[in-house]
Order: sequence, then C-alpha cells, then structure tokens
Amino acid sequence: MKKTNWTYLVALVVTLSVAAAGCAKKEQAEAADNDTAPAEAPPAEAPDTAVEAGEITNAVARLALGADRVDAGSIMFSQESDGVKIVAHIVGAPPGTHGLHIHEIGDCSSDDFKSAGGHFNPTAAAHGAPEDAERHAGDLGNIEIGEDGSGHLELMSDMLSLGEGENSVIGRGVILHAKADDLVSQPTGAAGARLACGVVVAEEGV
Repeated sequence: MKKTNWTYLVALVVTLSVAAAGCAKKEQAEAADNDTAPAEAPPAEAPDTAVEAGEITNAVARLALGADRVDAGSIMFSQESDGVKIVAHIVGAPPGTHGLHIHEIGDCSSDDFKSAGGHFNPTAAAHGAPEDAERHAGDLGNIEIGEDGSGHLELMSDMLSLGEGENSVIGRGVILHAKADDLVSQPTGAAGARLACGVVVAEEGV
C-alpha cells in the first residue's frame, strides 16, 4: 500500500486557498465599481397638456318661450384661446329681427322673465353692438328668425369667459327679446319685452 504524499496535499490546499481568495477580492472590487457608477437619468416626462380638472370648456343655455315655457332652442358657449364662441339656434319664435342679450341673473322664474335682471354689464359700459369697443359684455346684437320660426347666429366675444371672475357667463341668463335691438338706445337698445329665457350652465360631461 502506497504512503500518502502529505507534502503534495498540503501544497495543493494552499494553492486552492490562494486562488479562492483572489476571486473573492475581484468580485468585491467589481461590486464596489458598480455601486459607485452613476445611475442613468430617468426619461423626461412629456408635458401635461390635458385640461385641468374642473376647468369648464363648454356651457349651454336652453331657452324656454313664454309663460308656457315652450322649447325655444339653445345658446352654446365654448371657451377658446381668444375668447368665448357663441352659437345660438332658436326655434319656435315669431319671425323677424330679435335682440339677444345675456342678463345678469340666471333666474327665469317670472312669467315676464324680468327675474333675470338687467343686461350683464360688469364694466358699467354703455349699451352697444357686439362689434363696438364700448358695449355691455352681454350685448349679442340681433338674430334673424325666419318664417319657420328658426334662426341661427354665431359670434365671438372677448368680454366673456367660462372660468371664474366677473366676466364669467356661467349662471347668467340669456334673453330673446320681442323686438330688434337698435344698438343705440340706452340702456337696452329698445328691444322690447322678453320672449324667451334660459340659464347658462356648464355642459354635462365637460
């Protein structure tokens, strides 16, 4: 039986120990390098261009005609970068030229619609045409009603808004008058009685 070569075994064990220690040091160094390496910057987020929660972009006034409150169409308001766009579509009204105004109070409860108060006029200006520099914020001029009882009008106003503040149209009244607005007479353009009334409210879902 051969004798065990103890010298050889001892040398082999020492060699393996040294090699293992060298590998451990190398792994520690690599780990240290990784810990100190600068982290990649997170990708830049795209700017948020969505409409802020609660911001009103559209509103509507649904008109009721006379004491019987017959449907008389609607006035749509939409907020744009240069003001408020107004689109009026009237139905069931007497043919002819009729004054159309925003009034200060959103109350159509009285049969003569005088509960809506006077013209919406936060700047205390003189009455005028919608294109005049000096005018009421609520001066929308006239709308032509055809023989079928319908009429359509579109215009822009830089004196109205759908947000907060004194120029906001939300909660105001809209009045269709019996006669034409002469665009001169103070304080209402001699537009006569109030035929139809509606209250401006934020449009549902916006």
